[in-house]
Amino acid sequence: MSGVLAGLKVEMKYLQHDNEEQAKKTRELEQQYQAKVNQLESQKTELKQQYQEQAAKLAEQAAKLAEQAAELLTIKSRANTTENHVNALTRKGEVKPVAFSALLVASGSETVGPFNAQTNLIFRRVITNVGNAYNSYTGFFTAPVRGAYHFEFYLHGHGHPSHATAASLVKNGDPVVTAHEHQSSLSVNPANAVTLLLEVGDVVFVRQWQNTRIFDNGNFHTTFSGNLLFIM
Repeated sequence: MSGVLAGLKVEMKYLQHDNEEQAKKTRELEQQYQAKVNQLESQKTELKQQYQEQAAKLAEQAAKLAEQAAELLTIKSRANTTENHVNALTRKGEVKPVAFSALLVASGSETVGPFNAQTNLIFRRVITNVGNAYNSYTGFFTAPVRGAYHFEFYLHGHGHPSHATAASLVKNGDPVVTAHEHQSSLSVNPANAVTLLLEVGDVVFVRQWQNTRIFDNGNFHTTFSGNLLFIM
């Protein structure tokens, strides 16, 4: 019995030693685990702090950008207002009114035509030429600015069996509208009018038809007029 007890004691001693070793290892693992947890918590706290700091910086930058954008919009609005004001002043200062009226004959009486070909009419006597856009030597009106212009022309003639009274308003060589009347006796008074969009340098004039007659005298029946309605 004593031998068995002695053996049991020895086994218990070894078991106790193993338990102590296992307990020691367990404590070491727990310490390592806790250290790792503490490290992760520290990193988490640090990362959270960094995130909060970056978020605060981004919010501050966003606020500054919004403020700058608002300021740019204000500046752009003021610039547009100033530009419009300057353009208005420029137009008012540089673009003068344009209007003219001219008569076919300067004095006396005259029958123009008939001709074998279409012939440009020259209205020699100028009544009004605001802006000097009409040339009484060529009969041409030359647009000084881009805009809408209104033109009228009135013709007078004596009735004739073979010759009508007719002419066309011409823009840059192309007929636009026509005034025409033909009867064998008495007087005829064809007329027409049109509003045109002209570019700078466009030319407008009146062209008499071939084999027609146009008459004028001191009563000034035959006229050519035009004026700038508004610029574009």
